[in-house]
Amino acid sequence: MHTRKSIVRSTFHALICTAVLSAVWAGSTPPAHALDCSVPLKAVGPIDPANGFPLYYQDSTRLALRPCLDAVCGGAGFVLPDPNLPLSFPGNFPVAVVYWRAISKMTVGTISVVYVSALEGSFANGVQALPGDQVVFSRIRIRIFGATPGGTYTVTHPYGVEVLTADGFGTVNFTQDSPRIPVGLGGPALAFGTALSVGRVGPFLRAVAPVPPPGLIGNPAANQTVTGSPCGTNILRVEGPGFPVGGQQTDQFKPLVGRRHPICGDGFLDAGEQCDDGNVLDGDCCSSTCQLEPNGIPCQDGDACTTGDTCSAGTCIGGPPPNCDDGNQCTADSCDHALGCQNLAQPNDTPCDDGQPVICSLPYTCQEDLCTAGGGDMDGDQVCNDDDNCPSVANTNQADLDGDGVGNACDPVDATIALGEARIQHSSEPAQPNDGRIILKGTFQMGPSEGPFSDAAGISVRVQDGLGLDYTVSWSPGRCADSGTRIRCRSGSGWLRGTFWQRPSGPGQYGFHIALSRVDLHDMLQGPVTVDIMHGDSIDRVGTLDACGRSTPAVKVRCRAR
Repeated sequence: MHTRKSIVRSTFHALICTAVLSAVWAGSTPPAHALDCSVPLKAVGPIDPANGFPLYYQDSTRLALRPCLDAVCGGAGFVLPDPNLPLSFPGNFPVAVVYWRAISKMTVGTISVVYVSALEGSFANGVQALPGDQVVFSRIRIRIFGATPGGTYTVTHPYGVEVLTADGFGTVNFTQDSPRIPVGLGGPALAFGTALSVGRVGPFLRAVAPVPPPGLIGNPAANQTVTGSPCGTNILRVEGPGFPVGGQQTDQFKPLVGRRHPICGDGFLDAGEQCDDGNVLDGDCCSSTCQLEPNGIPCQDGDACTTGDTCSAGTCIGGPPPNCDDGNQCTADSCDHALGCQNLAQPNDTPCDDGQPVICSLPYTCQEDLCTAGGGDMDGDQVCNDDDNCPSVANTNQADLDGDGVGNACDPVDATIALGEARIQHSSEPAQPNDGRIILKGTFQMGPSEGPFSDAAGISVRVQDGLGLDYTVSWSPGRCADSGTRIRCRSGSGWLRGTFWQRPSGPGQYGFHIALSRVDLHDMLQGPVTVDIMHGDSIDRVGTLDACGRSTPAVKVRCRAR
């Protein structure tokens, strides 16, 4: 005859093989599911010497739960082997030790659904409490009865989505447990750690309404809504044959079992704690040991729209708001409580005024974050492009000598010169390559608004011919001497000379004689010859002679006015 104890012992030995196989499963790929959004549990507490189970399990939100070992926490489902005797280990100890459990049920017509998620302790023998036989595992279980045989059902729950197929009897029976390895076989790290490493439960769901009894995270005897789903799906929903289009769902869970284990940083104020802000950080007015930090110390209140935050009675009090004004009319200045100061661009063409003295007939508007004069100001001369007679070259005074609408700074011809004679010659002797010579003579008229011809801005002369000659000589003001009626300019060597004088023939009449010697000229020469005298406010006086003779070979060209 077999006694109860011998049956337990033989059962235990038989389950050792199962435990080894479970350990192998823990290192392999778990059963397929459409979505797993669970966040692994964070920690397991020390072993309770009173019963050999971990003192608590802690999730990623720092919520720690201890075993439910009384009817207040476990509800009607908690039963001792001998209800008339007090709890004791191993003599009067339950086979199922619940750390956390959430159950939801649904009925649609003749179809019934049961969903279970849990973190439980038990014994590998499955019959009675034995030292060294303790196991802890997480569980996701879905059962559907009365379904369409062979039908496919999509089940959405707080920790993911499963796509399941009913068997030939119209039943869905899905259970996914983390491996069960007795502590006596695998040691505490393996026996109690697999729920963290491969379990699909986490973080723990908590009741929202009604409010649970003190110390509990749910009510074992009442329907309740929950929070804590890492997917944001604090519901049970089933879609498939026999269910309405879009599926049927419920947000009610009963029971919801779990007793808090007091721990600093879980967000609950427990005995011995002056504060608990849900973390174990210093510098936020509640220290890493859940004690109040001194008033007045700097802190961060989590609001990016406050500055100079300080602690006051355990609370971080925000100081004055930051100055978010960036001084730019073309940005909308605001403060985002998460991101801080925001300076977002105003829409293009938003009216603005940057206070700059840019002359423009068009209004100022915002263009790509900048307050811009109408049409812009490409050359930066304080005259906007739309009104500027030379938008690419700065010319603040907008001088336009010939009145053609093109400013002197951009106009290649502002006035004419009467070119009387032009002679150009380059050396035919290879030993004297820089023996070229240019002679220019002519007259020009200064307008009444111009004033006398002046070397104050320097004088340049440019000579071009019909075969590509392009030669320029420039005299700075320091290279010219003004006697009042005559201006003489010469280079440092004296080989480049220019003379400009007032003619007695009338007001503003000027003559010029330019003699440039030792000029580096090599190429052949040919008319016409064009001369540009540049002076004053970017003024170009230009004249051309096309009545020209040429020597053979073409080393000399001579042009005279007809």
